Amino acid sequence: MAQSEKEGSVIKVSSILFGLIVSLILLLIGSFSLGLVISLSNAANQSASRILFIVNYLAIFIGGIVAAYSAGGRGWVNGGFVGLIYMLVIVLLGSLWNPVIFSFSLLSRIIIGFLISAFGGMIGVNII
Repeated sequence: MAQSEKEGSVIKVSSILFGLIVSLILLLIGSFSLGLVISLSNAANQSASRILFIVNYLAIFIGGIVAAYSAGGRGWVNGGFVGLIYMLVIVLLGSLWNPVIFSFSLLSRIIIGFLISAFGGMIGVNII
């Protein structure tokens, strides 16, 4: 068994991957639902952007809960890594269409993603 998978370990890779997959699935469901609502209504693009941010961070939060619950301990670490990896995946996917400009805004979004997911991990570890 790998060091990261041993009992009492700080990081459980399988739990982090599970939380990451759940987060990405929730993002896809939320994005398609939002797209459907926008196409069927006269919602403004500005409100759609805000709603997509909420869906994005909600997916990270739930992924952190799932990862920490699955890991059974060290909620903020396991949850936080879900948020960090998730945000890096989103940035890398976004760089396929637009060049990535490293800025304070990008760094703050990555940090916020980590913090939200870490908070979800703290909650997930305490769910009975």
